[in-house]
This record gives sequence, C-alpha cells and structure tokens, in this order.
Amino acid sequence: AVVSTQSTGEEALLILLIGQALLYKEGCVSLHEEDAVMCAQTNKQTHSLLNMMVLLMGRFGQYRALADTLEKFLKFSYEDLHICKQFGLALLSSGQYCRGAAVLEKCHETKADIPIALTIAKTYINQLQRYEKAISICTACLDMDSKHLRSRLYLYKGIAEAALTRSTGQRTTVNSYSKAAVESLYKAYSLDPNCPHILYHLALRLATVGEIRKSVRFARKVAENPGAVQMADIAHLLALLFSAQHKGEEALSIVELYLIDYPDNLNLLITRVLLERVVDGPAKALVTCKEVLIPLIERLSGATPRDDQTFLPYSDQWTSGKFQLTQWSDRVSTHTTASFSGSTMGTLPAESISESIDSAVGCDQSNWGAQAEVWYTIADVFLSDGMLPDSQKCVDEVRQLFPLSHLVSYMNGRIREAEGQLDEAEQQYVNSVTLSPRHVPSLVALGRLQIDLGKPLLAEHYLTEATKAKPDQFEAWHHLGVLHQGQENHQQATECFLTSLRFESTSPIRPYTVLQWKI
Repeated sequence: AVVSTQSTGEEALLILLIGQALLYKEGCVSLHEEDAVMCAQTNKQTHSLLNMMVLLMGRFGQYRALADTLEKFLKFSYEDLHICKQFGLALLSSGQYCRGAAVLEKCHETKADIPIALTIAKTYINQLQRYEKAISICTACLDMDSKHLRSRLYLYKGIAEAALTRSTGQRTTVNSYSKAAVESLYKAYSLDPNCPHILYHLALRLATVGEIRKSVRFARKVAENPGAVQMADIAHLLALLFSAQHKGEEALSIVELYLIDYPDNLNLLITRVLLERVVDGPAKALVTCKEVLIPLIERLSGATPRDDQTFLPYSDQWTSGKFQLTQWSDRVSTHTTASFSGSTMGTLPAESISESIDSAVGCDQSNWGAQAEVWYTIADVFLSDGMLPDSQKCVDEVRQLFPLSHLVSYMNGRIREAEGQLDEAEQQYVNSVTLSPRHVPSLVALGRLQIDLGKPLLAEHYLTEATKAKPDQFEAWHHLGVLHQGQENHQQATECFLTSLRFESTSPIRPYTVLQWKI
C-alpha cells in the first residue's frame, strides 16, 4: 500500500512515526554498566523524538494518541521529568483527569514546580472537585520565590476555599472557609492588583458575603480592563449587584445592553426575564418568554420553528387571561420524548437548575439542562401571575427531561398551594426535600405551610434547617419571626425580623452561584 500525505504536517508526522517504530525496536534498556553509553544515547533520541511529536500531535489535537505514545516510551526515559510532565499534560488534554493529575503530582513531588502545581490545582477545582487537595498543593508552594505565580497560587486557593463553602453544610465550617477565601483573594490582589481574574473572583466573593459596595468597586475595575474574563460574566455580576441594591432599572439596562453582544447567553436571558417581572410586571416578562426563550427552546430541542398561528396574538391572550401554550407545547413534547428517550432517568442535584448546570457562556452544557432551565423560568413567571394551568404545562416539560428532579416536586407544590390544596402541596414539598434534603426553597415552603396548618414544631424544624443550609436566606428568617411572634416570643421574633431585613437588603434577584466561578 502507498501512503499519500496531503500536507507537510502529515509528512512530518509520518516520518516521526517511522522513527518512533525504529527507536522502540532498537532502543536500549539495560541496567548493566557496559550498556550505559547506549542507554544514554537512546534516552537522548527519545527525548528529541517525543518533543517533536508533542509539538506536531498537539497541533492536530491528537492528545489521546500522544498520551499512549508517551506512556509506551517512558521505559526509555522513566527518569526524564520533562517527558513525565508531557505525559501528564497529554492525559489532561485527552480528558483523563484523574490519571493526569496523579502523574503531574508525582512530578511535583520529585521536583517542586509552581506552573505544574497550578495545573494540578486547576484540574482539582474545575474537573475533579477535590478542593481540599487544591488548597493543600497551593499552600505548599506559597513559600517559593515567585511574586507573579504566588498571586496565582493565592487566587486558586481562594477559589477552592470559596467552592468549599457551597459543598459543606456546617455553618461554622462555611464561615471559616468564607473568611479564608476572602483573605486569600485579597492577598492575590495585593500581589497583582491589575489581574482581571483576581479582580473578578474577589468581586464575586465579596458579593457572596454581602460586601456589595466593595464588590461593585472591584467589578467596575475589571470591566475597564476585562482581559481574558468574559464581559458577559462581568456584566451579569454588575446586574446582580445592582439588583441586590434594589436598583432594578439599572440592572435591567446592563443586561439588555450586553444581550446585544451576547444574544444567546442563557444566563443573561433568564436574568432579564426575572428583572422584567420585577420592574415592568409579569406581562412584559411573558412577552420576553414568548419572543426569546421559546425560540431558544426550539433551537435547543431541534423542533420545527413555530408558525404565526401557534400562539394567539399576545394582546388577545392577555385580555382573555390565558397564554396558550397547548399546541406548540404538545408538538415540542413529542419531539423531546422521541429525541431524549433513555436520558429521562437523570436528576438535577443541588439548589436549583441554575446552580446544577454552569450557565455561563462557553461552558459545555447539556441541551436537556438548558431546556429545563428555560421551562422552569417560564413556569415561575406564569405562577407569579396566577396562570396556574400554563405553569403546570411548563413543569410537565421539565418532568419529561428530569422526572426525578426535586424541582419538579417543588414547583408542583407551589402550584398546589396556589390552588388551595394545602395537603397535596405539603406532600409535594416533602417529596422535594426527600430527593434533596438541602433544597432551601422547599424547606422554607414547608416551614411556611406548617405555620398555616397550625404545626409550629414542624415549622420551626424546617425553617431552622433552611437557615443552617443557607444562613443568608432572608425568607426563612422572616417566617421564623412570624412563628415566634405567633407564640408571643417577641424578643426572638424581633431578632429574626432584623436578621431577615439585613439579608434581604443585600439579596440579588438570582443567587451569585449562577455566575462563572471556575478558573
């Protein structure tokens, strides 16, 4: 057979593969002293050959094949730290994160290297969620003399500590990690005050702990020089900060401005809908759902775009008190069921759909999660306007994608409660908490409902659990205050109401966890 190359790159790769085969066949591997010269020569040839293969195969994106080649030739260069590092990096590039991190960690133990330590920490944070290991690696390298890289170590350490505040349930532990994260990010800022990544993560962390004014100052500073930070993330952070200051119109203006440049940013679109509901009322938010979010679902699901007859004119729907979803929803449901069969046993963990998928631009998103995010938002808008049948249809769409999601039970509970079916609503909330014991909105809803049903002990239990899971959940503190006031515990009620007001004054329209926080 004759091999015909199509480019000089392919020709170079073919030559290297021939050299690889010859070297692997004729290379010397021996521990005898008389073979030392031949082994050294083999090691040198291996080093040169593999360096060229790294450059060329990396150019073609053939990282898995590169990792296999490097692993095969490690028997000739097992003491060559450079080849071992290249092997670890190739494993990471091919998606083998556990093996890659383990190889690089062994290299780092052999000879401490800050860039390799940063790579390991980044992998532990972004892919493996081993935050304690990332903190340990960064802390061990802080004494090394490199001012610029030390700022990156503090940055990665702060991000890992901030991530631990979301994964632990103990309030004292959360407070400890939260304080440590702020301190680490401030140290990174003192070493490199102009780094956009440091400014962004410091602003995000300060916002999370309620330091809104300081966060706005840093967010504006990074907006002036965004560097490699996505402007959509910066704009979204500023919008949430303004919403926390109850400046809804300014927040909405920022979102609308940046949606011109990022029209398909799901995160910004959902925030726009929620802001419009507050600023302009549900009618305006429903118009955006129809004109923007519904077409987005069509693109995500691959459904045929609707014609003009699928929806009634909006004014007719609004005056009739009904926003008709039936025809279009049925058609997309049929398509979705056919397309996503076999995936319907998935569940969405954690606080909300927004927090269970990373909604920032450029992330590797599942279409199912994005569709569920949109349907959930539309259901929430319908529910806030008292349009319960339409809200139920949207929840049914989420159920088709994630039938075991606690959010389906939670939304069903809200709808049943709005219909006055309190016993059924209670059961749905219990189902939600059973599926996700730390789902704060379900705990708050259960506590509030127990107050209405005259069950103060259960109400206190659920509301206390909500404050433990999320100490800044102002609605939980408010309902605790209502409970204590009904029991004539006026001092405790006052403390709860004051705590609720303090947290409510810095609470954004969406949690900051919907923003990009990874490296």
